[in-house]
Amino acid sequence: MERRWQLADAIAMEPIDIVRLEEAVVAFYRSNSQDQAITHEWLTEAEASPQAWQFSWQLMQLGKSQEVQFFGAITLHSKLMKHWNEVPPENREELKQKILETIVRFAGGPKIVLNRLCISLGAYIVHMLDEWPCAIEEVINTFQNQHIPNISPDVQLWIMLEVLQAIPEEAQIIHTSVKRVTLRTEIGKRVPIVLQTAEEYLKMKMNRQWDAETYSNMNRAVKCVGTWIKNIGYSIEGCVSITAVLLEVVHKCYWPCIRAGDGCMSADENELAESCLKTMVNIIIQPDCHNYPKTAFVLIKMFLDSLTDITKMEWKRDNDNEDIIVHIYMLFVSSVERHSSLLLSGITSNDPELSVLVHRIVQEILHCTDKPGIYPVEESCSTMALAFWYMLQDEVFAMPVEEQKLKCWEYIKPLYAHLTSILVRKSEQPDERSLDKWNSDDLECFRCYRQDISDTFMYCYDVLHDYILEILAAMLDEAIDDLQRHPTHWTKLEACIYSFQSVAEHFGGEESRQIPRLMRVLAEIPYEKLNVKLLGTALETVGSYCNWLMENPTYIPSAINLLVRGLNSSMSAQATLGLKELCRDCQMQMKPYAEPLLNACHASLNTGRMKNSDSVRLMFSIGKLMSLLPPEDIPRYLDIIVSPCFEELQAICQEETKTPSARIRTIFRLNMISTLFSSLNTDVDDDQTKEQPTVQPVLLVMQRTMPIFRRIAEMWVEEIDVLEAACSAMKHAIMNLRSSFQPMLQDLCLFIVASFQTRCCAPTLEISKTAIVMFYKDEGCKPLMQQLLREFIHHSFKLFENTPEQNFSNISDTMETFFCCLSQIVKKIPQTLEDKTLAYDRLVFYAQRGMTLPENGAIRNSILFLTHFVMQSRNHAHITEVVLATGEQTLYTAMMCVGYLTPRSQVDKFADILLALNKKYPAEMAVWMKTLMATPNFPTQLITDAEKARYTALIVKEKVNKRLLQQHLNEMAIKTRGLAEKFQ
Repeated sequence: MERRWQLADAIAMEPIDIVRLEEAVVAFYRSNSQDQAITHEWLTEAEASPQAWQFSWQLMQLGKSQEVQFFGAITLHSKLMKHWNEVPPENREELKQKILETIVRFAGGPKIVLNRLCISLGAYIVHMLDEWPCAIEEVINTFQNQHIPNISPDVQLWIMLEVLQAIPEEAQIIHTSVKRVTLRTEIGKRVPIVLQTAEEYLKMKMNRQWDAETYSNMNRAVKCVGTWIKNIGYSIEGCVSITAVLLEVVHKCYWPCIRAGDGCMSADENELAESCLKTMVNIIIQPDCHNYPKTAFVLIKMFLDSLTDITKMEWKRDNDNEDIIVHIYMLFVSSVERHSSLLLSGITSNDPELSVLVHRIVQEILHCTDKPGIYPVEESCSTMALAFWYMLQDEVFAMPVEEQKLKCWEYIKPLYAHLTSILVRKSEQPDERSLDKWNSDDLECFRCYRQDISDTFMYCYDVLHDYILEILAAMLDEAIDDLQRHPTHWTKLEACIYSFQSVAEHFGGEESRQIPRLMRVLAEIPYEKLNVKLLGTALETVGSYCNWLMENPTYIPSAINLLVRGLNSSMSAQATLGLKELCRDCQMQMKPYAEPLLNACHASLNTGRMKNSDSVRLMFSIGKLMSLLPPEDIPRYLDIIVSPCFEELQAICQEETKTPSARIRTIFRLNMISTLFSSLNTDVDDDQTKEQPTVQPVLLVMQRTMPIFRRIAEMWVEEIDVLEAACSAMKHAIMNLRSSFQPMLQDLCLFIVASFQTRCCAPTLEISKTAIVMFYKDEGCKPLMQQLLREFIHHSFKLFENTPEQNFSNISDTMETFFCCLSQIVKKIPQTLEDKTLAYDRLVFYAQRGMTLPENGAIRNSILFLTHFVMQSRNHAHITEVVLATGEQTLYTAMMCVGYLTPRSQVDKFADILLALNKKYPAEMAVWMKTLMATPNFPTQLITDAEKARYTALIVKEKVNKRLLQQHLNEMAIKTRGLAEKFQ
């Protein structure tokens, strides 16, 4: 056999020096990551070579270093997994014997080498199932009955279990000509004997003393069962017996240490119990197990009968055996989620046994949710139950029979009422005394957990409706009483307020009992005496109830007082968010309080204590409040609040200090102005008796400050984020004022053109597109917008022309933005295509170029532009001529990209342009396609002429179904890239 493989080696590549190979292996395992990368590439090539069949055995000779032996073993496994076709049929028996002999040789270790050899035997067995049908039985007989001399029974058992566990795993990944479904079916015939073997071994060990080796092999046997069930599957009717054994193992792992020991499971006991519980999860969640509701009932009852005593024992905070409880609850939750129909039938049926079972399992999950302690430091179970509560109410409300739905709804109402009170408690934050046990990861985990609880409150509302407010109000009263008795117990009150915040979106102004009570509580809390987190939650809650405040404006003054207090605290982020929501949703109701609130905002800005992001956000509220003032008062507030922004920008420009701090301050001030421009609009009053319309304040500001914007664009031309901030300010002004912006349009265009002449970049393209889309249809603005569009295209072309072919990826972000903007212009303003002076053929040329780039954005938007361009083309004769002249090249580029050039994940997107061409130019498309595909080796040599003809017919035929065309293109891409074997 080795002689034949040596012959193949000589043909395939230069002989590999075994000494050099060993040195490379040792260097790989003992060097740093940079050297490893170089060595890894060479070793990977060696591993894939036909010579590897020979040198893998040489590397595993006794006396070699452990690293070298391990590399030999993984090389053998890799060859068996990926290159089975290189093994001549007549040499396969010899290969088996050699693997078995090597396993015996390494029975004494090292274990990592032995493990890889066992996996290799597993891969060999999968390949040889037809020729060696009794392989699994022989492996079991050989090692279970200890037929190998000089190897201890425990090691023989270890080997057998490693081989058995490898078989289903290898069946999922080996390269084989046999279909996976066929392979899985064939291996599935051996599941009973594997389960029987594992069960007999576990039973045999049940009444004996367990040492470390026993724990290890029992764990391996349990994992073996789990692997076969997970990867191959087996009817749950045949799993009842093994489940009983697994539950018995869990008992023996847990109870002895509780009754006679220190109450804490050892690492070995924990690991074995967890493996048993994970295996039972694999059994109960199998894809077809819902077809066996009676057996599912039996299994779930077994789980409850056996495991609920453990959950009762461990229902406490900071318990030593948290890991096993997590896995028990995971088993309960998984069982119910997989068998939800059984759960619902237990509610609606008259079967008392089933009803009792449902009650028991739901109560266990309720206890899981209510686990004592704060997640994740004092307990780690409750989070896994939250998904169940979504599933339960969702399944109930999806029931098709109304009578059954109402019965289930009535059943779950008290559950969700109890759940609501549990969730309030579970959302309590850690207090100051316990925070020393928390690290940053714990705090972030708790933040996410609280958000999950907030979502679960929404599901509780779906079941309870307005009754949820009564539950929360009662708990709020309890928390207030507790705070009065214990002034440091703020966490309960904070959790209650957070709970109210979670359900805020469901309640409008008509609610008149509990929310007014909440608002009074929020106004009366002595925040200065309590933890500042309580103030933060209160501020967020005020913002959440803005819709309610809009219809109950008498509570707005107290809300404003609270928010102003927050502005001058460490919770300014929450205060500015709450104030933004209040000013946005209740703007007209804020009119009586606009001026004093503006003064308060100005005072908070002047303190200099706010973070930049909070100051920027506060400008939104300032803009909304300023819009409510009499026109004659607005300039005064612009002067005291906005002028400092422009004065600082002016000073930076005059000093020409391009330092990092100057850049940060420039962006900060521009963002403040941008936010103000997005919200300051005096056209907010519905009063129709207004006299002369007033000039918008934003226009006045822009007229005075446009020179500063131009100077900023010149000074910071190389800083894209500064340009983005400047363009964002003007874009917000346009979007906010719309037609009222027209007086500044000329100045805006001058700014854009001046910026283009300095640098063509994404922010300038975006602001150009915004102006064109907004004003092109206005006859008075059309000539100016036509000229702006020409400049938009002209300066982009200059950038493209000045970029070397090989460097287009360096400007892919600009190309992405250019074609994205152009797509929107063509789609929303198709009249732009009437301009015959534009170089449409060059637009198509650069879009074709964009399709060939590796960057996803450039590919996507180039295709998008061409698609819209083609779809509009038949409406304009000169555009039709361009498509006819460039269509074949567009199709050539698209098929080349599909064939090999574009990342395969992006192939789907080319369906759009092909559909557009086929819809608007079907005859030409058929000719172009046949011509292109007749080209030898196009798009690659890996696809046959017959396959090309087939895909040509399929693509040309498809004019409507995008999904089907995407499927054809993906299949073709797999063929042209030589990936057919991988995706069989």
